[in-house]
Amino acid sequence: MGNNSVIPSNDLIRDEREQIIEAIRSGCVDAFVIEDHDGQTIYTLNSADLPYSTLVQRMQQGAAMLNRNGEIIYANPSLAALFGNVSESLIGVRLIQFVHPEDRAAYQQLLDGVQLHPTEGQVRLRRFDESVLPTKVSFTTLSRDSSVIGVLVTDLTTEKSNAELASRIQSVQDEERRSIARELHDSVGQLLAAITMNLSALRKEATNLTPSLTAMLDDSNVMVGQVSKEIRTISHLLHPPLLDVAGLCSAIRWYVDGFAERSRIRIDLDMPTDIPRLSSDAEIAIFRVVQECLTNVYRHSGGDTCVVKLSHQNEQLRLEIRDNGRGMTKRSQGVVSSGVGLRGMQERLRQLGGTLEIDSCENGTSIIAMLPISEQDSQGAA
Repeated sequence: MGNNSVIPSNDLIRDEREQIIEAIRSGCVDAFVIEDHDGQTIYTLNSADLPYSTLVQRMQQGAAMLNRNGEIIYANPSLAALFGNVSESLIGVRLIQFVHPEDRAAYQQLLDGVQLHPTEGQVRLRRFDESVLPTKVSFTTLSRDSSVIGVLVTDLTTEKSNAELASRIQSVQDEERRSIARELHDSVGQLLAAITMNLSALRKEATNLTPSLTAMLDDSNVMVGQVSKEIRTISHLLHPPLLDVAGLCSAIRWYVDGFAERSRIRIDLDMPTDIPRLSSDAEIAIFRVVQECLTNVYRHSGGDTCVVKLSHQNEQLRLEIRDNGRGMTKRSQGVVSSGVGLRGMQERLRQLGGTLEIDSCENGTSIIAMLPISEQDSQGAA
């Protein structure tokens, strides 16, 4: 607040203060009002190159300032739109009044905690028409004495809709992969098998062929065998039949063994033998995380060893994949920049109540996936 100038509260400037307050309500000036023990104090940002109020006014995210009593002393148009009213109607109202009764304790805890550090959480807000809005609220102090609190409010309706859409897309992709895998195995695989039998029969009858034609026939037989092997591998990578027949552990072991052979990366696999069968959604989610992570290790990490560890305890399945590569690119403030594939995995697990965490440095990357499992999951796998 070092650039702020303070207009004292006294009778000489009462009319001017009222005019400024009105200007603040309409969003015309860069200022806000703080309630303190001496009354109202008006803060303005005279030295700002671009008025702060202009930035906040134009934000698509809801923004507000609260005084020490939790009352709204400023609200931008986006926040007013979330509530279905105008900014002026929010001034002087305690924000907690808009919080769903069942979420007020959580809201108050976030508000109290901001005196120590910025806080963030999800609460449901009630609009003026009584409809309920799922939101994420973020609190931070804006003044040195913590008497002014900034609030950002994010409407989660769109995010939840996008998450549901992503989940449906992933389900369609899984089904399409299963269908393509079946088609490759049943149709293309059978045709290649028929060609192999024809070549073998032709080889037995080809006593009068020249050596060069005989060699060509043998080469064709070898190439068909290689194509058959590649088709079978692609089919199993799209959707491993072991996942349906033998379960998650068998599918992971098959994939890791094949990956190590193809990539020349040494994989240390640690899996217990007592992991129960899970629901098909849970098993395919964990398998895809293994697949995505190991593919990233091969393409991006530059490492030559990797650890894959699967365990379960207290109705939680834990998957850790750790490599010794160069680490992942980081955005501002040290946040790891994950690719589209990993973000898709995060969303897939979130839909199942799980999480995916990424910890990366110059010595390698560790990815930990957690997924709740229960007896119901095991029964659903049958």
